[in-house]
Amino acid sequence: MSYIGELLSSGAAAPVVAGILLLLGGLVFGVCATALAYIDVQQHRLPNRIVYPWAGFTAGLLVLVTFLLGDISGLGRALAAGAIWGLLFFGVRMLHPPSIGMGDVKLSVVLGLYTGFLGWDVFIVGVALSFLLGGLVSMWLLLTRRATSSSRIAFGPFLILGTAAALVLS
Repeated sequence: MSYIGELLSSGAAAPVVAGILLLLGGLVFGVCATALAYIDVQQHRLPNRIVYPWAGFTAGLLVLVTFLLGDISGLGRALAAGAIWGLLFFGVRMLHPPSIGMGDVKLSVVLGLYTGFLGWDVFIVGVALSFLLGGLVSMWLLLTRRATSSSRIAFGPFLILGTAAALVLS
């Protein structure tokens, strides 16, 4: 059974409310992720007006869920995962600016919060799937000559898909 399913079926008030809040977080993930993926494919940008409120909502939600469940380690893991993913991408951005945009850096922090809260294994799978999906599609585009080595390919949708898959698989 999934983590949220366990919370919802626990029978105790605090875990049920925490499960409902996490479902709400999943709904917000779906709305924000869909909007950002669409915008990134069309315009090659991830607007702060979506990413920042989403980050604030997610952090606040996870603090509330932590308060309800009394499990501070999940929140610590979420914050650490967001920082690690964000710093990794920021480092890549500083070393080779054309390879990754600042929108991807900021998005990775939000995605790290989600995956890290559920565990390091979910975080690692989310990062790995994001790069795997992005790499496979990029290779396919190159092999079919729909892109060249200098083509710009939006990475946000792959970050979102990889993270969503990791969350669903957890």
